[in-house]
Parts: sequence; structure tokens; C-alpha cells
Amino acid sequence: MEITRRLFVTGSTVALATPALLRYGRAQSGPINIGSLTPLSGGGGPYGPEKAKAHRTVVDLVNANGGVMGREINLISENTETNPEAAVRAARKLIDADQVSAIIGTWASSVTLGIMPLCQEANVVQIFTGSSDYLPDGDKKGLCFNLQPLNAAWCVALAGLAMKEGFDKIAFAGPNNDFAASMGESFGAALQKDGGEIVGEPFYYNPNQASYRAEAERLIATGAPALFIAGYVTDFTPVYRELVRGGYTGQIFTLSFAVGPQFKEAVGSAADGILHGAPVPPVGKDAYDVYLKLVGLEPNGQVQNPYGCAAYDEINVLLLAIEKAKSTDPEAVVKAVFEIANAPGERVTTFADGKALIEKGTDINYDGASSSVEFQENGMLKSRDFELYRIEGGKDVPVQRITSGG
Repeated sequence: MEITRRLFVTGSTVALATPALLRYGRAQSGPINIGSLTPLSGGGGPYGPEKAKAHRTVVDLVNANGGVMGREINLISENTETNPEAAVRAARKLIDADQVSAIIGTWASSVTLGIMPLCQEANVVQIFTGSSDYLPDGDKKGLCFNLQPLNAAWCVALAGLAMKEGFDKIAFAGPNNDFAASMGESFGAALQKDGGEIVGEPFYYNPNQASYRAEAERLIATGAPALFIAGYVTDFTPVYRELVRGGYTGQIFTLSFAVGPQFKEAVGSAADGILHGAPVPPVGKDAYDVYLKLVGLEPNGQVQNPYGCAAYDEINVLLLAIEKAKSTDPEAVVKAVFEIANAPGERVTTFADGKALIEKGTDINYDGASSSVEFQENGMLKSRDFELYRIEGGKDVPVQRITSGG
């Protein structure tokens, strides 16, 4: 199989310190420790539980059927709180005390970037869903794999939607973090390429403020006919309330994770008219249906657990790579990720099917529940489906589905 792969930093094996030797040099019959680091509270709180459940459900199934390389997987779960400082504390514990071989599941880009230096120093593989265009810059050792397209791809879709709806002048705001900063840059560039422009300067507010009245007043004062607010549900909700109270009647654009059930319940019919979008799973695909049934959901032709399905792919990709490499050594695992995820190879959608073919010496191509799971050379995802919606009657009504590059 021809492999596209990144070079592991020269001398990294020599650089492994005693803790790393312990991490990768355990007795071959001992458990393999893996960290599941998800947002169980904070801005990502609505989505962290579905990620954690996907990790746990797959691991329990794998362990019940002989484990990986005949070894049990010991999944250690921690909460990022959607906060980089809390995530760093949790990652430090996973790396130093639990001696994990990999950390999977981070959701917010600021969290993923926050723990990246720790993982790089300890040669710990990261598999995550993140969108900041800055993510590849922090991966100096080729240890990172992303199941989410970067903001540049999101913004092509969102800017195209704005122009299609007749809005070529839009003001931008978001929380002061890596994700929103990257989104602001990429959206401005995409909008300009389509012939539009950002009104005024993008501005970034502090999350968890007691009031967002000043931010709403600043946005209204721009006179922009449309606003794009790249926030999480915890900050977008109060910002939106203040915009409504302030009498703003223009078009609001945002991201789908900001306007889920929690938001709709909070603002009621005031949510109608908002346009939003995000990467979505391939509804109706066999691999997606297998994931849904595994976690106790019935396929219904609608998007369910948009981040849980990516977490299902995170854990399957990691475990298949370890099985393929016959090792938890990071260099071997990184090489194996490309081998099992990128074509060519016989299509598989579960760990069990992949393991059976690996044991026969057959090349495999893991096809995921969230996407085809094909990685670029830098570990970022090649492409994923996007869905664009309008809220009508408290429901998300699809406007357009496109496939965009990572």
C-alpha cells in the first residue's frame, strides 16, 4: 500500500525520556492506557457526553472480544470543561500519572492547542475534532489527526450561503479564543473572494461575562444588514438575547453547535430565521447507522450525535492503528494510521472487521461514521459533508448540503 505520511521528528526515539519508556515499554500483556478527554461541561457540554459514550462503548466491545494485540484497553476519561486551563491539568494527569499512549476526544480548538505542547513533549498521539486553522502549526512531530475540517473549509460553505441569501456585507464577532480568531480570518477571506466584505473590524469578547449588552450594542452600531457570531451556546445565547432586546432586525449567521436544543429552548420562537451550518455525518450511510445502533439510537434519516460519530471514528482509527502496528510506539502508530485510514485497501467500518483482515495480512481502508476518514499529509481531514440550515418553527430546515475540503 502506498502511504502518505509525515516524517516523525528525527531523533524522537532517542528523545524519549524514562516516563515515555514506561509508557511504551510496558509488559506486552499489560493494559493499553488511552485518555478520553472530552467537554462534559462548558461551551462543548452538549456534545461531550456523546463523544465520551462513543469511546466507552467501542472500548467495551473491543475488550469483550479479545482487546487489541490480545491486550485490554484501559480507557481513562477526563473532562476538559471546554477550558484550556482545566484541560491542561487533565492532560498532565493523563500523561504523567496514567501514562496514556494517546489522548482522543478534545473538541474546542483552544483546548486541543492548549494541551498540544504537553503531548508533543511526551510523544503522545492526539486524535480530535477541531477546526482552528492554527491546529497544524502546533504539531511539530506529526502526532495529530483531526476528524473535523478546518475553518477555511467551514467558511467557504458559510460565505457561500451568505452570498446566496443576498448578504454581502456582514459584521463578525466571537469569543476571544483560537477557534473564533481563526474563523474570523477565514470567513473574511472567503466572503471577500465571493465579492463580499466584513463591516468594520472583527471583534472578540470574553466568554462567561455577566452581561453582553455592550457587545450587542457595538454590533448593532455597525449598521450591518447581517451578523456572523461564531460563538458557543453558552455565549451565543446571551449575545443573541441582547441583540433581540436591542431591536436588531438583520440576518444572524452562526454555527450549528451554538443553536442546538439548549438554545432553542432558551429563546423560543425568537430563534426563527437564524441561518447556521456545520459539518455533518453522512446520513443513511451504513457505517453511520452501525454507530447509531451501537449507542442505542435508531437511524431516522436525520442528523443525530454529530460529534459522537466522530468520536466513534477517533477510537476505531486509534485501535486499528495499534493493532496494525503491533505496538503503542508513537512513530509506529502514526505510520499505521495512514495505512489503515487512507485508500487503497479493503473497506471496513468496524474494529472487528478491520482486525480480522489485519490478522490475514490484508490491507484495509477504514471508512468512518462521520466521514470517509481520509487524512492529508499533515493529519488534517481531506473532506467532509456540510449542512446549511434555517431555523423555522423551532426546527432546523436544511437549505443546502455540500462537500468541502479539509
